[in-house]
Amino acid sequence: MMKKKKILIYKRKYKHNYGDLVLADCCRYLLYQAADICKTPIRVSVANVYEKFDFLIRLWLKNKDAVVYPGGGLNSAVFNEMLLHIFTFIEQREQIAVYFNAVGISRVKPKKKNIVLLKELFNKPQVRQVTTRGDLAQMKKYISVPQPYPPRLVFDAAVWAGEAYGIQKDSASQVIGIGVINPDIYQRNGSEFSEEDVVAMYIGLIGELEKRGYEWQLFTNGLFGEYRFGLRILKMLRKSVRRHLGFHILSARSLVKKISGYRAIIAARMHANIIATSLDIPSVGLVWNDKMNLFAQMIGCEARYISVERMKDTSYIADVMELAIKEGYDRESMDAMKAATMETYCNIVTDNGRNL
Repeated sequence: MMKKKKILIYKRKYKHNYGDLVLADCCRYLLYQAADICKTPIRVSVANVYEKFDFLIRLWLKNKDAVVYPGGGLNSAVFNEMLLHIFTFIEQREQIAVYFNAVGISRVKPKKKNIVLLKELFNKPQVRQVTTRGDLAQMKKYISVPQPYPPRLVFDAAVWAGEAYGIQKDSASQVIGIGVINPDIYQRNGSEFSEEDVVAMYIGLIGELEKRGYEWQLFTNGLFGEYRFGLRILKMLRKSVRRHLGFHILSARSLVKKISGYRAIIAARMHANIIATSLDIPSVGLVWNDKMNLFAQMIGCEARYISVERMKDTSYIADVMELAIKEGYDRESMDAMKAATMETYCNIVTDNGRNL
């Protein structure tokens, strides 16, 4: 009997943005799918990057053959320093191979310190594969050591959220989901779109949807501060919390289930849009970071991802949403990218290059 390959996924659990945890769950699902395709037995476990105790890091890495980072942005120097700290323990176990999966790399004014950290991470001798969900040319700039598997552009793992959780969209729903985000996020990312502008946009959008006869509901990705912001908007409008916001998201599965209940969504959080895409639910992105534009390009929906310059025109946002509902997605091209992405997961489960 073939020995099971032991794979450790390092999830990103810190604040309650459950989009990050959806990534880990979907990565685990895809690894098992790849194992079935390649007829390779594996056993997958999950640890937290934010684990503070070194003895637990050693325990998680014990007897592991591979470590996988499941995706997400790598633009925080603080976060990448934590990954390098974990690497100090990985390097003590030469049999462990490392794979960076569908990472996001900033192509707009990347921080010099982070460039240094990324080069150090990606060129470690135990790194076997690095893939990106964004700008492939930008990522290649950080890789100077040839790796067994070349860098590739792939889908974010959350594109499989529906399959991973066994959740389908509610085809009978007529409710439009509005994903709220911290109102200061645009200014924190260099935009002049103020908190007052964000509040006015949400209120105007709600009014526009009501004028067109749509039911609507606010939702969040799980951050409590954003839930409170939703409560603030409803208080200003004197609307029912039960009807127009509902329960607070408390798990990755509940986030996917929440989004599955909408006819379409308009959201600023990237993974809300990706989850909607996975469920074949039309989505409109309210762009605050270039990573959203990169995903839009991959799925051929650039026109549905709205820049700050157009956000004050809530009639335009509603028009884009109605067109998205009419057009749907180009499933043929998406299926081709999903197949290409699955190849990189097959690389992980079948790779025997580190004395496995």
